[in-house]
Amino acid sequence: MPSAKCLRALFGFFTILPVRAELDFSCAWALPYTVAPVIGGVAALVMRAAGSLPAYLTLLALTGLNHLDGLADTADALMVRDRERARAALEDPRRGTAGIFAVVISVLFATAYLKSPVQLIAAEVFSKAVAVVFAAFSQAFKEGLGSAYINSVKRRWPLAVPALALLAYFFPAATATALTASLLLYYAAYKHLGGANGDVLGYLLEVSRTAFITLFYINIKM
Repeated sequence: MPSAKCLRALFGFFTILPVRAELDFSCAWALPYTVAPVIGGVAALVMRAAGSLPAYLTLLALTGLNHLDGLADTADALMVRDRERARAALEDPRRGTAGIFAVVISVLFATAYLKSPVQLIAAEVFSKAVAVVFAAFSQAFKEGLGSAYINSVKRRWPLAVPALALLAYFFPAATATALTASLLLYYAAYKHLGGANGDVLGYLLEVSRTAFITLFYINIKM
């Protein structure tokens, strides 16, 4: 069981909730069981009252838009062929066209295919579990928050697998196809940049959530 101190650190870093704590990723494996259902549940309540778009925007706001920033920065980097220049693009505030496009497309897809509160919570759990498992098999290309997160889940990633197994039990087609799509999208950025950092992991969190929402809807309609 994660300690109360570590749980406070997770909520303090991964949400905008007013939780004061020192940075600690040692229980990051618990993200799909703690942070995900809490912020997903709040967004689900908004969805019941106001619909998909307000609910999804609420979810993004609860994350502090940190992961969305990673999506935008990584999209900018993917537009630069040279690896060193691509890495530099992650930090370049003058770039942004590709990032804006990626953010808009991500939100449009998520809100267009988001039809139920259960779908929203499941997608958030999925993205957090995927970020733990994929990060465990990644290498950081620079020291920072991303490398700290990666190092913390190296040996503990199996603890996040039950969350994916539960999703696979209830939503097998959506989980399988979303895993495949998330892996391909992550690998494209990981290969291009020669590793991962905080931005790439934020990108993974965003694209995996959108992939699950979209493929959940598509698989139900098929």
